[in-house]
Amino acid sequence: MEDGAKLNQQIESQLNSMIYVFSGKITVFNEARVKEYPQVLGLGVNQQVRDGELALLSEGHEVEFHSNGASELLILAGPELNEPISRYGPFVMNTREEIEQAFEDYRNGTFAN
Repeated sequence: MEDGAKLNQQIESQLNSMIYVFSGKITVFNEARVKEYPQVLGLGVNQQVRDGELALLSEGHEVEFHSNGASELLILAGPELNEPISRYGPFVMNTREEIEQAFEDYRNGTFAN
Protein backbone atom coordinates (compact mmCIF):
# COMPACT_ATOMS: atom_id res chain seq x y z
CA MET A 1 0.00 0.00 0.00
CA GLU A 2 1.22 3.49 -0.77
CA ASP A 3 1.67 6.07 1.98
CA GLY A 4 -1.75 7.30 3.12
CA ALA A 5 -3.65 4.59 1.21
CA LYS A 6 -6.86 3.14 2.65
CA LEU A 7 -8.29 -0.34 2.14
CA ASN A 8 -11.74 -1.54 3.21
CA GLN A 9 -11.99 -5.32 3.43
CA GLN A 10 -15.18 -7.30 3.94
CA ILE A 11 -14.64 -10.32 6.24
CA GLU A 12 -17.44 -12.71 7.12
CA SER A 13 -18.07 -12.59 10.87
CA GLN A 14 -17.89 -16.39 11.34
CA LEU A 15 -14.30 -16.49 10.05
CA ASN A 16 -11.14 -16.13 12.10
CA SER A 17 -9.04 -13.38 10.57
CA MET A 18 -5.60 -11.87 10.99
CA ILE A 19 -3.10 -9.67 9.25
CA TYR A 20 0.65 -9.92 8.91
CA VAL A 21 2.59 -6.76 8.06
CA PHE A 22 5.64 -7.52 5.89
CA SER A 23 6.90 -3.95 5.82
CA GLY A 24 5.82 -0.55 7.05
CA LYS A 25 3.06 0.25 9.51
CA ILE A 26 -0.72 -0.21 9.20
CA THR A 27 -3.47 1.28 11.34
CA VAL A 28 -6.47 -1.05 11.73
CA PHE A 29 -9.93 0.45 12.18
CA ASN A 30 -12.41 -2.17 13.36
CA GLU A 31 -15.42 -1.24 15.46
CA ALA A 32 -16.51 -4.80 16.23
CA ARG A 33 -15.90 -6.56 19.53
CA VAL A 34 -12.76 -8.52 20.25
CA LYS A 35 -13.02 -12.28 19.71
CA GLU A 36 -13.84 -14.17 22.89
CA TYR A 37 -11.12 -16.58 23.98
CA PRO A 38 -9.87 -17.72 27.39
CA GLN A 39 -7.32 -14.94 26.96
CA VAL A 40 -8.19 -11.62 25.41
CA LEU A 41 -6.73 -11.58 21.88
CA GLY A 42 -7.28 -9.35 18.93
CA LEU A 43 -7.35 -5.70 18.15
CA GLY A 44 -9.80 -3.05 19.13
CA VAL A 45 -10.26 0.24 17.30
CA ASN A 46 -7.36 2.24 15.82
CA GLN A 47 -4.54 -0.21 16.55
CA GLN A 48 -1.19 -0.06 14.78
CA VAL A 49 0.52 -3.16 13.41
CA ARG A 50 4.17 -2.80 12.46
CA ASP A 51 6.70 -4.55 10.24
CA GLY A 52 7.01 -8.22 11.26
CA GLU A 53 3.91 -8.25 13.48
CA LEU A 54 0.90 -10.57 13.24
CA ALA A 55 -2.44 -9.41 14.66
CA LEU A 56 -5.74 -11.21 15.17
CA LEU A 57 -8.69 -9.12 14.06
CA SER A 58 -11.94 -8.58 15.93
CA GLU A 59 -15.19 -10.10 14.77
CA GLY A 60 -16.97 -7.92 12.28
CA HIS A 61 -18.06 -7.49 8.70
CA GLU A 62 -15.67 -4.79 7.55
CA VAL A 63 -12.16 -3.80 8.51
CA GLU A 64 -10.45 -0.62 7.33
CA PHE A 65 -6.67 -0.43 6.94
CA HIS A 66 -4.68 2.82 6.64
CA SER A 67 -1.06 2.78 5.51
CA ASN A 68 1.40 4.91 7.48
CA GLY A 69 4.14 5.01 4.86
CA ALA A 70 4.67 2.45 2.10
CA SER A 71 3.48 -0.87 3.56
CA GLU A 72 2.85 -4.48 2.60
CA LEU A 73 0.42 -6.76 4.41
CA LEU A 74 -1.23 -10.15 4.11
CA ILE A 75 -4.86 -10.65 5.16
CA LEU A 76 -5.80 -14.20 6.18
CA ALA A 77 -9.29 -15.47 7.02
CA GLY A 78 -10.80 -18.91 7.40
CA PRO A 79 -13.17 -21.03 9.49
CA GLU A 80 -12.16 -22.73 12.73
CA LEU A 81 -11.13 -26.31 12.03
CA ASN A 82 -11.95 -27.71 15.48
CA GLU A 83 -9.26 -30.37 15.00
CA PRO A 84 -6.37 -31.41 17.22
CA ILE A 85 -3.02 -29.84 16.38
CA SER A 86 0.39 -31.43 16.66
CA ARG A 87 3.52 -29.57 15.61
CA TYR A 88 7.24 -30.16 15.57
CA GLY A 89 9.86 -28.23 13.64
CA PRO A 90 8.43 -27.10 10.29
CA PHE A 91 5.53 -29.58 10.34
CA VAL A 92 1.99 -29.07 11.62
CA MET A 93 -0.36 -32.04 11.54
CA ASN A 94 -3.20 -33.50 13.61
CA THR A 95 -1.32 -36.26 15.46
CA ARG A 96 2.19 -37.14 16.60
CA GLU A 97 2.10 -40.13 14.24
CA GLU A 98 1.43 -37.83 11.28
CA ILE A 99 4.41 -35.67 12.32
CA GLU A 100 6.65 -38.73 12.41
CA GLN A 101 5.37 -39.81 8.97
CA ALA A 102 6.02 -36.31 7.58
CA PHE A 103 9.64 -36.45 8.79
CA GLU A 104 10.07 -39.91 7.28
CA ASP A 105 8.57 -38.78 3.96
CA TYR A 106 10.81 -35.71 3.97
CA ARG A 107 13.94 -37.78 4.60
CA ASN A 108 12.93 -40.24 1.83
CA GLY A 109 12.23 -37.46 -0.68
CA THR A 110 8.55 -38.44 -0.98
CA PHE A 111 7.06 -35.60 1.10
CA ALA A 112 5.91 -33.50 -1.87
CA ASN A 113 4.35 -36.40 -3.80
